[in-house]
Amino acid sequence: MQNTTWGAIMGQPFGVIGYSNLGFVFDRDRIHEYQTYWPKEETGLARDVYIGFKYQCVEYARRFLTLKFKAAFTDIPHAHNIWALDIIEDCTKEEGTFPFVNYPNGSKEPPQFGDLIIYPYSKEQRFGHVGVILNVNLEEKYVDIGEQNYEEAGWECPEYARRLIMKIENGQYFITNKRIGKPYDNWDINEEIFGWKRIDFSQKQ
Repeated sequence: MQNTTWGAIMGQPFGVIGYSNLGFVFDRDRIHEYQTYWPKEETGLARDVYIGFKYQCVEYARRFLTLKFKAAFTDIPHAHNIWALDIIEDCTKEEGTFPFVNYPNGSKEPPQFGDLIIYPYSKEQRFGHVGVILNVNLEEKYVDIGEQNYEEAGWECPEYARRLIMKIENGQYFITNKRIGKPYDNWDINEEIFGWKRIDFSQKQ
């Protein structure tokens, strides 16, 4: 069984570690330990990057994009607010952005590696949720997701947290919250998904 204590490594797909947030108890006196900043002097990027609050879902998503694509979205109040962002910062320059494009669930454009999957606010997910799409299999109709702080059950395996069924109807792509793999509680099976969000590298601004 995986170690799911706070800060334990749940997986490391593509060299980006996903950590457990299980058992986290906020201590205001330790807030500096929870917030992660990457100074440009240490990363070789052209600007400082605020990565996020350990080990929340937003922190994982921003860290993944920064490590794999050298781009980081701005600080936001909650995960669902990412859907409203129009741009993402190009960290290879002191100034500059890329368009940050929304593909609503049911789009004719399929998800791809590195897209963010965004959930809205709900009763169960009071701040929404964000994960990273790690793999898309159009033939077998599923996507693999990497994420932090979604639930207490840990990751399905070191390569991904959840494998979600994807429906393809009339040329439209729908990511569902129905999982392939070990059983979980079904509290989330009907949770809405906004869609996926992608960096448009062809349009430097």
